[in-house]
Amino acid sequence: MFMRTVARLVGRGVIDAVRARWRGLSHVNVGVSVENGHLDRVDIEPSGRVRLMGWSEGGAPPDFRVAVNGRNAPRVRWFEVHRPDLRGSQKGYCVEFAGPQEGIARRVTVGLNERELAHLEPLLPLQPPHYASLLDEDRVLHREEIYGVGPPTELASPEVVALARHLPGPMLDFGCGSGALIRELRGSGIQSVGIELRRPEIEASLRDDVRPAITLYDGKFPLPFADGQFETVICSEVLEHIPDYSQAAKEMARVGRRALITVPDVSAIPALFPHSVVPWHLLEATHVNFFTQVSLERLLQQFFSRISFSRIGAFQVNGTQVFTSLVARCER
Repeated sequence: MFMRTVARLVGRGVIDAVRARWRGLSHVNVGVSVENGHLDRVDIEPSGRVRLMGWSEGGAPPDFRVAVNGRNAPRVRWFEVHRPDLRGSQKGYCVEFAGPQEGIARRVTVGLNERELAHLEPLLPLQPPHYASLLDEDRVLHREEIYGVGPPTELASPEVVALARHLPGPMLDFGCGSGALIRELRGSGIQSVGIELRRPEIEASLRDDVRPAITLYDGKFPLPFADGQFETVICSEVLEHIPDYSQAAKEMARVGRRALITVPDVSAIPALFPHSVVPWHLLEATHVNFFTQVSLERLLQQFFSRISFSRIGAFQVNGTQVFTSLVARCER
């Protein structure tokens, strides 16, 4: 998908039409002279942040102003940026502005004094990011405030739903949370039930349409189901939470003829080197097991005769593609 970004550089009296490949970040090189330096680039992020990057002669950047959709965006901070291309007293800078986090960034203007430096039309959808408070948090946070635990999701992963719909029922959703996947499967005519830990947050999240199909239990093995009771067991983003993961896998093989298992893909961490990026899902506080395809296959080979792998949740960081989760399709 391509996005049309229009930059009007008033100081040069021209309009530049720039086509930038969509990467979740709208950016345009403006290359315009300003007092004691240069404004090189404007970035607009899906979080609503606007960043101006350039250089100045030995001091702070100019007092830029930014507006998003006609409303002034407050300046948040500025910091120096190492620029090996600069010489002498020239210092690179980045200035951040806090634009809206919802809607669409249709028009972004950058000005200085009475002069308009750039006019962008990114047509960029905006949304609050996960951990949005960390953008400007003024407290020193502790581990429990970062490695948190959230409520059960109310939406099933479309990729997991698509995979599950090709498998036969009856199905068991092992670790079904609030029953989002069960709702999708039953809506498609697939006989399915779920099992989940009896916890206050789970009980509060269950809706009436799926509540009768969900068994709440104490988490102990064996599961309260007969051998081979299900054609398929779904275990999506659950195995990483269970201390006795081997017994959990064994139970899936006991009660089901096949299994569809997804876990966070920990190989994303070395794949993103040297960006030093950890996908946020891996920060979940109750993750106690971290799987690669090799280690997950070694585990599942004990209980299933045929196993194949795929990946879901593709995303990119600085051009490197990684995946949120590993997917294992298993048959006894």
